[in-house]
Amino acid sequence: MLNNEDFFYDVIKDKIIDYVEVVILFFEHCNMSCVFCPQNHNDLLGASKEEILSKCPKIIEFINNNPKKEFLMHIMGGELFQDKFVKDGFLNYYQEFIDTIRSSVSQDKEITFLFVTNLVYDCIDEVVNFCKKNNLKMNVSYDLAGRFNNEQFEIYKRNIEKFKEYINIISLVITKQNIDKLLKGDSYFDYLYSNFICDWDKLLPGKNFNDALMPKQSELFTFYKHLVDHYPKCNNVKYFLNKDKNYKMSCTRGSSFTIMNDNSTPKGCSGSVLLKDPKTQELGGTKIIQLFLKEHDCFSCEYYNRCGFTCFIRNDYKNLVKDMDECVFKEVFKYVESK
Repeated sequence: MLNNEDFFYDVIKDKIIDYVEVVILFFEHCNMSCVFCPQNHNDLLGASKEEILSKCPKIIEFINNNPKKEFLMHIMGGELFQDKFVKDGFLNYYQEFIDTIRSSVSQDKEITFLFVTNLVYDCIDEVVNFCKKNNLKMNVSYDLAGRFNNEQFEIYKRNIEKFKEYINIISLVITKQNIDKLLKGDSYFDYLYSNFICDWDKLLPGKNFNDALMPKQSELFTFYKHLVDHYPKCNNVKYFLNKDKNYKMSCTRGSSFTIMNDNSTPKGCSGSVLLKDPKTQELGGTKIIQLFLKEHDCFSCEYYNRCGFTCFIRNDYKNLVKDMDECVFKEVFKYVESK
């Protein structure tokens, strides 16, 4: 018998991803201090061989008990490949983690490992060899504002060239500052866009969050129009441009599993425990999805089948400035049709 949550996911089953996303946070410790990141980058919780490998049993159990066959594992920090950890042998721990998962799940399960990295470190050759050995591609972070100092940026650009073959996507965050700089023009983003797939993540308001980072709805509208006009190959734009294709929602709720650095497994996603000042108290279930769909009358929208929706956690932030009468995404669809 379906419970209320299962029933709702059944209602929107055509919008839920076909694969399963497994998000694994090894630790939050990082060699950078990006202004929009909600993590504690001095925190070493999870940063040991024992803690890393302790996540395997829960992940293996989840995969083996799940009827789906395809699993995408996003593995992140903090920064997993910072020089101090590479020198301390952490690549061996990551290797043992990969080997343990691969050898312990059912043979009919297809597992893809995607590590997330900022590429700001000197031990790049060791990371390249790690990728070669495991046939890996990684998600690499970039932001136009609020990420690098001058020295870090030079290291990053140097490592991009060494790491080109192993980059899956370039991941950016939709902050007001990134939008402002994109609109003015950023030559290095243009370079990355011409060489890699670029994907813009929604901004998560976590602890110590500064509201000046969060774009208003109207600024989001301007941002998406700019992507449509100048960067149509970005992942975020495909929903608006491909009229004849139905898309799943960008949020992986309904087909995901998250394990944090302390081995807790929050319902919904990591944002369920990281969000600062939510409007809704129950963030792990389907309530915030239902609120978003009701607020924007999604079931009656002519673009429902194509829309990727939003980050429902972000949409629940109580200080979000909603200065448009109509849904941002609906207005972008209309903009594309008017062109």
